[in-house]
Amino acid sequence: MTELLIISMLGIILLGYVIMSRIDHFIEKGGIVDSPQGRENQGVLVYGAPEAVSRIQKAGMNCRTLTDPIFPKDGLYSVFFILSGDDQINLVLCRAAKDFDPGIFVIARCNDPELSEIFEVAGANRLLRLDESVDSLLAELRGICK
Repeated sequence: MTELLIISMLGIILLGYVIMSRIDHFIEKGGIVDSPQGRENQGVLVYGAPEAVSRIQKAGMNCRTLTDPIFPKDGLYSVFFILSGDDQINLVLCRAAKDFDPGIFVIARCNDPELSEIFEVAGANRLLRLDESVDSLLAELRGICK
C-alpha cells in the first residue's frame, strides 16, 4: 500500500513538472504576454503625418502609417500619433483608440487650443500644439516603448 502511494505521488510530481515546463516554453515563445487579447505589439501607429514616419523609424522604432481615419483592430500598438490638421478626425481617432485599447499612449495634435480639454477627455495622453514638432517627443517616446 505504501509503495502505491509513493508511486502515485511521484506520478503527480512528474505530471506537474511536465505541465509547468510546457507553460514556461509557451511564455518564452511570446505566448499571450504582450496583451490581454493576445495581440502582438506592433510598435508605433501614425496618422496624418507621413513625414514623421521616417523620423520615428530613424529613431529605431517599428512604425506603421494609417491612411484612413479608422483605428485598426489587428494589433497592439504602444503609441498612436494622431497628427492631422483636422481636429474632428483627431478627436474621433483618439476616442476610438482608447475604446479599443485603453492602455495605448495617444499623442494628438490639437490645432485649436480651446479644444485641449476635449482631447484630454477623449483620451489623449499628450497634446501637440500646431507649431510643435514630433522631434521634440522622440526621446520621451523611446522611454515609453521600452
